[in-house]
Amino acid sequence: MLAPRADSPEGAPVTPPSRAIHPTRDNPYRKLRRRRFSEPLLLLLIFLLGVWLWDNHLGRPVSPALTGDRAETWELALRKADRDLRLAESVGALPEWAAPLLGIDPLPQTLDRQIDAFEVLVGSRHRHDEDEATRTLSDEGAYALGVMIALQGNGSPATAPFAQLGIPEPPSSGEVISRVIDGREHWWDLAYIKAVDIPESRLLTTRGETRNEQLLRRAIGARGTVLALAIGGLVFIPFTLIAFARAGRTPGPVNYSHRWSLSFGLGIFLLAYLAFIGFGNIFNQGLHLLATGDGPVMSMPVYITVATLTSFLPAAIALGLLFRRPRHAVSRLGLAGPADFRLVLGAFAMLQIVEFGLRMTVDVTGPPDPTGGLSRDETGLWGLAFGIATACLAAPIAEEIVYRGVLFRSLANRVQLWPAVGVSSAIFALVHFYPWQNLIPVALVGAACALVYASGRTLLTAIILHSLYNASIKIPEWIIYQMPLS
Repeated sequence: MLAPRADSPEGAPVTPPSRAIHPTRDNPYRKLRRRRFSEPLLLLLIFLLGVWLWDNHLGRPVSPALTGDRAETWELALRKADRDLRLAESVGALPEWAAPLLGIDPLPQTLDRQIDAFEVLVGSRHRHDEDEATRTLSDEGAYALGVMIALQGNGSPATAPFAQLGIPEPPSSGEVISRVIDGREHWWDLAYIKAVDIPESRLLTTRGETRNEQLLRRAIGARGTVLALAIGGLVFIPFTLIAFARAGRTPGPVNYSHRWSLSFGLGIFLLAYLAFIGFGNIFNQGLHLLATGDGPVMSMPVYITVATLTSFLPAAIALGLLFRRPRHAVSRLGLAGPADFRLVLGAFAMLQIVEFGLRMTVDVTGPPDPTGGLSRDETGLWGLAFGIATACLAAPIAEEIVYRGVLFRSLANRVQLWPAVGVSSAIFALVHFYPWQNLIPVALVGAACALVYASGRTLLTAIILHSLYNASIKIPEWIIYQMPLS
């Protein structure tokens, strides 16, 4: 126990000078702000990320559908083609201006796109070995492709080139009728029935057309809700544009997150992302072993939980290296808000307008993705839960922490606002391994979230915008493509 000094009140202990507390000197964040990543280590991390991006964008097949399980890929490609063709055929009941707003193309254009997508999957345009090409084509795929090729040339599906596609003939009339009666038919089944002489053809096609109308109503409800939300956000576009313009000029409160060095923030971002790549590969290989081995396959609730927690790994690494306590990260990055919903709705409306303009004007060249990004993981009600948990909740939180809270914040600490927005958005787009034409909307979302974060100065606003944008894609996609038709 410390003895009292003579000139101090009796019994009052005095701290020796050697153990005196100096808040400024002992502040751990002052030490963190002085840290730098050595240039060789930073260059090594950048090189590793560059190799990873190069391999995924240029070192693999141009279409994601050319990798993975062939049977699963054909299942998803057939489902995507069936629903798109049903919508294209039934959209004639709507006004001409409604179809583009709902993202539905005319039937001839949809036929052309689906034939191109199937031929990418088959590989017949890029291979001279016809036997190798036809071996990759399932019987149902050959049947569907034959009907579509015949209709594209204004011919009859009854005389489609089935033999050239690897099957001697289409399914029998009895099998096609059974499909329609049981509600298992595809769009090409209905087109084939109309072309052949079947007494019950009118009754059967009526049943199929009823399901087409059901699908159209779903598309109107799902995509119409997104459209209505975007129209409502038009009111806030002027406010949002003013806030974006002021973001780079109006100084806000400065805290620790505005002071760490660019090399420190960039190094932590690279470490977090590369660690996520390694752990993600291990996780995927483990799932593959569970699915192909003799042991029990992971249940869907457990799978959703593990996949959700995995997506938080890079954010957890980054925050753990940058902050000493979780509450410091929450307060310094603005994870607790307050959120500005005017910025959210205004930015969402602008994103929808720009994407609609791109869809109407940009020439989408290059091989299409036959599956359209669909996944078997999102089939059924558990699939909907998986999509919401991972894409609409976990991904927006984790990605906003890493790409805006760490990467964009680090760049903005060193350079002006707009270069920081551009570089962070480009990196955000490149780490999404989509066809190049789909990277433009991803970059725009990254830019909008960065500007929302800079304008509102709370990361929660950017998280809500990101979550709303992902939900506007995932939920309508599940309703249209994954939900069974009755």
